[in-house]
Amino acid sequence: MKEINIKIGSKRGALWIAPLLVIALLVWIARPWFHGLIMGFYRNPSIIYIIISLLLLFPCSIKAKLAPTNKNRAITGALVVVLILSLSASILSGALMNTALYNEYHPSSVSSEMSQLSTSKIRILPKFTAYKYALDTIEYARYTLGDAHLTIKDGSPVWGFYIVPDGAWNAIKLKDKGVLFVDMNTTQAKIERVERELQVGPEMQIFDNLEWRIYKEHYLIDLDLPRALYYEGKVYIVVPYIEYQFRVFYTVPKWGGVIIVDEDGNIEDLTPEEALKDERLKEFPIFPERLTRDIINAQNYWKEGVLDNIINLWIYHKDQIELIDVSNQGNRQPFLVITSDGKEYWMTAVEPYGKAYGLAAIYLMDAQSGEMSQIKFDTPLTGPVKAIDYVKKALPTFDWNQFITVEPIPVFMKGTLWWRIAVIPRTGSGIAKIAFVNAETKDVKIFESEKEVKEFLIYGQIRGEKPQEVSGTLEAIYSYTKNGNTHWVLVIGNTTIYANAAELSGELIYKLLTLKEGDSVVIKVSGERIVDIEKG
Repeated sequence: MKEINIKIGSKRGALWIAPLLVIALLVWIARPWFHGLIMGFYRNPSIIYIIISLLLLFPCSIKAKLAPTNKNRAITGALVVVLILSLSASILSGALMNTALYNEYHPSSVSSEMSQLSTSKIRILPKFTAYKYALDTIEYARYTLGDAHLTIKDGSPVWGFYIVPDGAWNAIKLKDKGVLFVDMNTTQAKIERVERELQVGPEMQIFDNLEWRIYKEHYLIDLDLPRALYYEGKVYIVVPYIEYQFRVFYTVPKWGGVIIVDEDGNIEDLTPEEALKDERLKEFPIFPERLTRDIINAQNYWKEGVLDNIINLWIYHKDQIELIDVSNQGNRQPFLVITSDGKEYWMTAVEPYGKAYGLAAIYLMDAQSGEMSQIKFDTPLTGPVKAIDYVKKALPTFDWNQFITVEPIPVFMKGTLWWRIAVIPRTGSGIAKIAFVNAETKDVKIFESEKEVKEFLIYGQIRGEKPQEVSGTLEAIYSYTKNGNTHWVLVIGNTTIYANAAELSGELIYKLLTLKEGDSVVIKVSGERIVDIEKG
């Protein structure tokens, strides 16, 4: 009889095990669908400890009451301690993570002159307008555009849009059709379409979906924005990602690497070191934009103790900053900019905490290596929120029910900070005005054409003003290095001209390097800055 009971029990156990194995198999196959839930626990391990403690505490406490032995009481007490510690850690997890993140990212100080933006790669076209331009070119009945992303093509920043299936059924049946690139260095609709059938891509369903395929390969990560890369005639999807350092009760985000997906759906998982050496990713933003925001927010946790940081942020607000996102813009900081030396940075402007709209600092995160620097200011400067108010004041006849101001981007010209703000119709169909607001003097310059904008950025002058010309024989040319920058001294007759590599485009630096004594030259100077060089 005993033997029969054992067999019956074994059969019942088998009946339970089979469905559990089937469920476990289905969950494993469909694990990308549960990624958000799993990562919520993974990023916050204290929540897992709380759940486990509660599940164990209930039966253990009952057992301790029914059989009050020292062992049972000790187990129950230990579980209570773990529960209290886990609850405390859960409350403090944000402060613990940010304090640790601040300790890993200390910005170095740089001057505004070193952050001079490139005059040949100017960011003019706003995101919303680029989307409207691109959408108007789609003539496929079953396709539309994915979300806009800022990417790099041929060394210049452009807006990228994946051409994706339109509708749930088409998303299952069809493949992404390629990418549209919209030039952001102009006010015109300059669009290049690269048609490729992508085997894996955004917004396709189910098994060829980009996130599905990536999470099948590498699960416990958070993905940054997938950016389209056009390299040597092929389209690649480049996705930087964030990993997490485990610290028992909390985790700390870090740059984990870069995933590259080619047109055929092949996936490469590169470490940060491998990504920096990859020829395809040269001059391409590979440090996660999302992590940049986390690092900037962590700058508020500058005190050594976690509780000291919490008290400061709740009560004193000393040296507290706020990351500025002008509302209803559809384009959050950081902004990707290219400086005159060709480097790409995630640029983030921050304001002081509270009802203070001045500028506290500008942070620069190298979009390749993640090296962090900051620009501090000795004089009070206007932030982007108030800069928008000055633009509206300068255009009193505008109907602001029909127009909006978007994308206040910080631009340095000869060490002076200006806010570049676009005025566009609410429909996004074009650019009405482009304004520059001097952050120190509040002076506002309004331009209507791309030519005027470029002249202002290159020459530092408004339309109608011409640069000074110095012509003659180059009698002497000297160069020296100071603060990491190359400087030149040119002598033409009785005139001496000084030049700084940080203020020059790559083209002008090349022209300077080709000059030699005895050359007949014409040097164009605007505000003590060389803007053009011609050989006679």
